[in-house]
Amino acid sequence: MTEDGRRLFLAYNVRSYGVSPRAWLSPQLTGREIFTADYWSRITRLAEKGLFDAVFAGDSSQFLGFNRIDIDGVDRFVAWASVVPHTERIGVIVTASTTYNDPYRLAERLLSLDLLSDGRVSWNLVTTFAEDAAANFGLARHPERGLRYRRAEEFAEVVVGLWDSAGDGPAVAHRGENFTVSGRLPLPRSPQGRPPIIRASSSDEGRRLAGRLAAAVFDSALTVTEAQERYRKVKSDARDAGRDPADLAYLPGLRIVLASTTAEAKARVDELFTQDPITRSEHESWFGGLIGANVADLDPDKPIPATVLEAATAAATADRDHLRASTLRVLADGPQIPLSEHLLRTRYLSGGHGTFVGAPEHLADRMEHWFRSYAADGFVIAPDLVTETLPILVEEVVPLLQRRGIYKHEYAASTLAGHFRAAAGRLSEVSA
Repeated sequence: MTEDGRRLFLAYNVRSYGVSPRAWLSPQLTGREIFTADYWSRITRLAEKGLFDAVFAGDSSQFLGFNRIDIDGVDRFVAWASVVPHTERIGVIVTASTTYNDPYRLAERLLSLDLLSDGRVSWNLVTTFAEDAAANFGLARHPERGLRYRRAEEFAEVVVGLWDSAGDGPAVAHRGENFTVSGRLPLPRSPQGRPPIIRASSSDEGRRLAGRLAAAVFDSALTVTEAQERYRKVKSDARDAGRDPADLAYLPGLRIVLASTTAEAKARVDELFTQDPITRSEHESWFGGLIGANVADLDPDKPIPATVLEAATAAATADRDHLRASTLRVLADGPQIPLSEHLLRTRYLSGGHGTFVGAPEHLADRMEHWFRSYAADGFVIAPDLVTETLPILVEEVVPLLQRRGIYKHEYAASTLAGHFRAAAGRLSEVSA
C-alpha cells in the first residue's frame, strides 16, 4: 500500500479468447470454449487466485461480422451467472446499454445477479453508438446523441432509485422524458448497499454522470500525460457532485501482449500482421477512418500531412468524439515519422486504448509509473490471448506489483464495492 493508502485495482477483460483476431486459433483451444461454463469459471477462478478485483466483458446491441468467433454471441448475464457458484471474492462487471434496455428489467436482473453473488456485481453503464442496432429493436432510426445521453441520465437515476427501493426502501415515483416508473423493486437490498456503477465514457456528459453516481470511470488514454489530465477531471467531477474524489476511481483500459521476453511479444504481433492479410486490411481501414483519409491515397514514405490531421481533429471535436480527437492529438504532437511507420506503431492500437508489448517486469514498471503518477487508480487489462496471458499475470506480474508495495496480498473485502473502497485510499494529492 502506498503512503496515501492507495493500492492498485485490476480487472481482467474476458473478450472472447482475446483481442487478437487470431486468438481463437490458439493451440490451447478448440474454438468452442466460450460456449461452455467451464471456460468462464476457469478463467475467473485463476483471476481470483491472482487477487484480481474483477472480471469484465463488453457488450453490443447490433449484429457483428462473423469473420471470427467472438464473445458477442454469449449473453453476459448467463455467462457471469455460471461463474458465481465457483468463486468467492472476485467481482463481476456486467456491461449493459441504456439505449436499448428497460430500466426496471435491467435493475431487476443486475440486483438479482448481485444477490446470487453475495454482492460482487457492478454495472458498466454504456450508451450504444452503433446506428444499425436500431433495427434490432423495431426502431426506424438510431436515437441522436443528445437523446441517448439524456436517456442515459434518466435511466441511471431510475435504476438507482429502484435499487434503493429494494427491501424496505422508499418506493419509486418517477415520471420523466423517457420513463414512467412507480413502485418498489420486489427484492432484498444489495449486500453492497447498491451495485456499484462503472461509466465507460470520455465525454463531458458521461463524466458528469459518473461524478454523481459511479464508483469508477473506464476510459481510454494513450499517454501518461493525457491520463493524468483525465484523472484530475474525473476527481473534479466527483468533488463537484459533492463526493469525496476517492470514491470515484479512474481505470484506463490497457491492451497487452505479454510474453517471457519483449522480443517474443513483439514477434507475436509481427506474426499476426505478416500472416493475416485481413488483419492488415482492417487495420489500414481503421487508421484511415481515424485520420479521415484513404491510406492508399497517401505517400507511405512521408509523414501524414498536417492538413489531414488538422481536419480530422476538427471533425472529431465537432462530433464530440473525444477518444478520436485525443488519439489524433497524440499523432500530431508525436515525431514526424512516415505513414508506414505510423501503421506499424499503431497496429495494435485500433481498440483505442493504451497498449503494452513486452515482458512481465516492464509491464509492472509501466503500471507502477502510471499509478504513482496519478494517471490511474488501476487498469482494465485486455490481453491478446486470454488463456495464455492470465497465468503470466498471476504468477509473475502480480508478485512484482506486491513487492513494489502497490498491490494487495489478500482480499480486504468480500464485495466489489469493498474492493473499490480498499483500492481508493484518500487520494490527498488530487483531492486538495
